[in-house]
Amino acid sequence: MRRIALIILVLITLFSCEVFDLRDSQLPTVEAEWNDFATNLELALQNLKYAYEDSRNAINYSRIFYPDFRFYFAPQDITDFSTDAYWLSTHEQDMLLNLHTRYSKINVSLEPLSTADEISASEAKLYRSYQLIAKAADSQEQDIIVHGNLELHYRKQYGYWYIYRWYDYRLPDGHTWGRLKHENS
Repeated sequence: MRRIALIILVLITLFSCEVFDLRDSQLPTVEAEWNDFATNLELALQNLKYAYEDSRNAINYSRIFYPDFRFYFAPQDITDFSTDAYWLSTHEQDMLLNLHTRYSKINVSLEPLSTADEISASEAKLYRSYQLIAKAADSQEQDIIVHGNLELHYRKQYGYWYIYRWYDYRLPDGHTWGRLKHENS
């Protein structure tokens, strides 16, 4: 009799806590945009933007760089803010993780400069003006806008384009991408 009473008590408990009720399904999350196969320069350039604009792509960021990648800071930033002359892809990865911690929404705009891009079968140089707007995640932080010019050198390896060198150039009134990187390293 005790066993039957215990079973009835367990069944009442299970049915009363709505374990067997139907639930609404969760809406699927939209995947982060990413070009797994950057077989042309446009896809490779999009991946640079995607890494900054969606924090879920921070893990993919190191995949856009050639093995001996280097980022070169603007000469004025080296002098004025004591930045390094250059850094490697490992610095880039750490910086991007820090940046996504401090800023909740980042928007990157890359526009072609009047200087013509230089593109061959296995190497390319792209010249762009940039603007990066970052909204602070914390009310203690300030939103930031950086702008300047950049020069991206790409190399093609096994059919995919990778950034080999990245040169940052400061405009007279600009807060550069390099300075933003330095401040978030």
